[in-house]
Amino acid sequence: MLLLAAATFVGSAACAPCHPRIAADYAGTPMARSSGHVERIDSAQFTAAGQRYRVMNNRLYFDQGDAPFDYFIGSNTEGRSYLFSREGHLFELPVTWYQQSRKWDASPGYEYETEVRLNRPIDPTCLGCHASRIQPIYGTQNRYADPPFLEGGVSCERCHGPGSEHIRNPAVVHMVNPAKLEREERDSVCAQCHLIGEARIDRPGRRFAEYRPGAKLSDYVTYLVWKDRDPAMKVTSHVEKLASSRCRRESDGAMWCGTCHGVHANTNRTQRACVLCHANAHHMEQSCASCHMQRSSTADVAHGVATDHSIRGAPRPAVAERVLVAFEGTADDRALGLAYAELGDPRAREHLLRAQPADTAVLLRFGRYEEVLRQDPANPVALVNLGVSYAQAGRTDEAARLWERALQTNPAIEGAALNLARIRKGPEGRAILQRYLAFNPGSKAARSALEAIR
Repeated sequence: MLLLAAATFVGSAACAPCHPRIAADYAGTPMARSSGHVERIDSAQFTAAGQRYRVMNNRLYFDQGDAPFDYFIGSNTEGRSYLFSREGHLFELPVTWYQQSRKWDASPGYEYETEVRLNRPIDPTCLGCHASRIQPIYGTQNRYADPPFLEGGVSCERCHGPGSEHIRNPAVVHMVNPAKLEREERDSVCAQCHLIGEARIDRPGRRFAEYRPGAKLSDYVTYLVWKDRDPAMKVTSHVEKLASSRCRRESDGAMWCGTCHGVHANTNRTQRACVLCHANAHHMEQSCASCHMQRSSTADVAHGVATDHSIRGAPRPAVAERVLVAFEGTADDRALGLAYAELGDPRAREHLLRAQPADTAVLLRFGRYEEVLRQDPANPVALVNLGVSYAQAGRTDEAARLWERALQTNPAIEGAALNLARIRKGPEGRAILQRYLAFNPGSKAARSALEAIR
């Protein structure tokens, strides 16, 4: 008996010959334009988080150095952030263009930095919701093949599944149609990029990147949310906000993202959906969403605004105790422990002590770095922290080897570079610091260490 070939991703261009109208319409949507190679950025001068910047010739200049604008992230409906590549490693630039306020400012997470940082790595999980057919080099934290992704934006296959077998035999092998799936499988297609929760924990032996349309996302990851609480307004909290709405709850799951959104052409069917259930509602001459789904500031991105999908009516009563639960499926001690730990909640320990299996994610939280590295030899956190333990015990040669391995996964890990330079000293230590500063020239700590060697 022959096994069926596993379908592979072929790219949206392969869909266009048979679906020209859909392909043309979708190409103009924000989802299709959510990433790409930078072509041109207008010159500008501005201050962000206390730092002075200048944009010229598609480069970002600041007092200590400069970096190129290589790739963009975001459709520019709300704004656009930027990435640069050095030696195949991707990093985020510290400035973002906010379209709603028409200004440059600090990228999310950089608002309180006291120096210009260019060493925030872009790992595949981060890139995956903005670009398609990404090409990570495994065994590294943020290195990619050239180019790092083969298709900018969210591809057809992100929602319909890999298309190689359908193209080979379209009459026999059909693509996934999200609207025809069971409730959880259907909602998982949108949730892969529009659900953030308080934490997302990979299930044992699974990775978020392995999810394919038609499956349940909860089989790959567990999303944790606060029980019986209105979710915070975040940039990608649409799914959990909608789930908290009375409209969604009373529809018994029939209402979903596709009820209001026509994805292929970015059409808005919200008013039609409201009228179907509320034919005698007040102010029918107005848009229901203008009052009940207002756009509000987001908690996780400065200058960001998003539509509130909780469909506001009467306010929900506040719940005193904050308890994490799974958004879909169940949350075991491992998922709860890792989620609470991610949030800095002391309840993490009691769950982690009972966690099964005690895999690398759990072992890392207990500082059992040698065991982590036996299972995951390129784990950068374990490499850096075990190196510190070895150095404190006088095992400096072993520590240095670990930090060298960490810098192979990502050459801009500041702790590894600074620690290694302290051990190597002299010309070798100077070379280590100079190489690190080539990636992150604004580092005050590295500049101070280099001056001390001189």
